[in-house]
Amino acid sequence: MSNRVSIYSEIGALEKVIIHSPGFEVEEMTPRTAAQVLYNDILPLPVIAEDHRELKEILKLVTKVFEVRDLLEDVLKNNAVKKEFIDTVTRLFPVLKRRRDEFQEMTAGQLAAGVIVGVKEKKDSLTRFLSENIFALPPLPNLYFMRDSAIVVGDKVITGSMANKVRIMEAIIATFIYRYHPQFKSEGFIFDGTEEGKEGLVTVEGGDLLVLKDNVLAIGISERTTSQSIDLIINNICRDITDPYTIFAVVLPRERATIHLDMVFTMIDRDHCVIHEPYILGNGRLPVVKITLESNGKKKFEYMENLLTGLKTVGLDLKPVFCGGDNPLYQEREQWLSGTNFFAFEPGKFIGYDCNIKTLDALAKEGYAVKHAREFLNGEAKVEEYKKLVIGIDGAELARGGGGVRCMTMPAKRKPVSW
Repeated sequence: MSNRVSIYSEIGALEKVIIHSPGFEVEEMTPRTAAQVLYNDILPLPVIAEDHRELKEILKLVTKVFEVRDLLEDVLKNNAVKKEFIDTVTRLFPVLKRRRDEFQEMTAGQLAAGVIVGVKEKKDSLTRFLSENIFALPPLPNLYFMRDSAIVVGDKVITGSMANKVRIMEAIIATFIYRYHPQFKSEGFIFDGTEEGKEGLVTVEGGDLLVLKDNVLAIGISERTTSQSIDLIINNICRDITDPYTIFAVVLPRERATIHLDMVFTMIDRDHCVIHEPYILGNGRLPVVKITLESNGKKKFEYMENLLTGLKTVGLDLKPVFCGGDNPLYQEREQWLSGTNFFAFEPGKFIGYDCNIKTLDALAKEGYAVKHAREFLNGEAKVEEYKKLVIGIDGAELARGGGGVRCMTMPAKRKPVSW
């Protein structure tokens, strides 16, 4: 079973990735309702759909790409799984209990589509007629940020306990895929946020979890991931390990620009990472706790000078590339536009937004060829011709949604990395 999902690094050659191409659920937002679904502004669907398509086509050149809606439809074709899914949804959204029979009569495809684009409220009572609520089950405009709802760690899975109720359905979908889909079944769950999570107290999202190498995790303590959730993950890991395991907990400021750890740090190669320098190395550097776990359940907690110093203690000597280059103005601007949020598809080859020009310039100085996705999609260039490569996609509008390419991808299987 372990060959179905397997992630032991951020950079191993990618073999399977799950994405969601944004659709009509994004257009259900209005300026009045955007904040309710965690957006600063509404997004133009035709533009972000085209930019996301560019990402999907690049991924298809290098790996197997799966759409989350197709995977959910696959598992819902099993009547027993479909019943369990409906039971779970109606338990977590009690307002939908009166619609159970209606959901049961839907085809797998109709149900999968319904939970993504939303289930509209029936105006069949005076109270519901007078209510301003359009949806009994809201649409999922955040779903294209696939990373947050689940992350594969080794050959097991952590599913999100989402910090905001509007995203709970995303974690339910991911849980059912990793529990039942024949190509994505795992060896079990380290943490199942749909069962273990408690809103406001125990919350965890995938943008805060980075699998750096065998038995090494970095986890952000953020407005989306609490220390209590990390304690639960630590305890669950301790039950299974036979070798020492290290977790670096990074305490993030609670602000829009740093909702997750991958907004200030991502790993792009065996010896390189991209960072937001003020928070990782600068005067405002974030507190970092190194947590060493032993198979006997013993835990050791100690502060590190910074994240990169801590990583050196476990054999990861990473040279930082500064998001925005050396200029504090551009560091702040490009970090806001997800300038650290890169997604590697093999060591030294990764994808990000082409609007972060100063960051790309900094990468070029470190020997990375900087190319636009169009050059590969129209046949002008080939990925295999480069040893060190960053591919830019059009992303200025996607970035307004609050995330980057790492946020939009859920890797499920990578090849091991030779260190």
